[in-house]
Amino acid sequence: MKTSCAKHVFLFAALLAMPATAVITLTEITSPNFGLILSGASGRQFILNTSGSVTGANSTDYISSAIAGEITATDNTSPVTIEILASSISSAGGLTVNEVLCSYGGGAQTRCDGSPLVATSAASASLKVGIDITTSQVHSGGDSASVNFDITVTYQ
Repeated sequence: MKTSCAKHVFLFAALLAMPATAVITLTEITSPNFGLILSGASGRQFILNTSGSVTGANSTDYISSAIAGEITATDNTSPVTIEILASSISSAGGLTVNEVLCSYGGGAQTRCDGSPLVATSAASASLKVGIDITTSQVHSGGDSASVNFDITVTYQ
């Protein structure tokens, strides 16, 4: 009986010593969306901030319905250092992407394309995403344009 008990204790101790599997789960709540913007000339700049507000040189052409992207990041091993990076950026319909903006866990808005945003993970935190664009063609009423990119979160 003691041998059996020792085996169970040994197995239990071995299981506790095994490294935890790091898992971060990303769940998209909303995609970034500029909403309605007046039609107009090429070369206009619009910045959709991580707060959802629209600024930039031509923000007076913004009408309504802008929303920042939001991703819930759930981490079973927090706190650890993570890097958040926007990559594979493409656009269609006459837009040029100047930069992708991120804010993790209520932190400051910062650029997260090119160089990653480095942060300390939390058990559950909100990752807000914005984007800075310039129009590269004349847009008329009813036109639509899009920007696509990947958000990657890696452990350090």
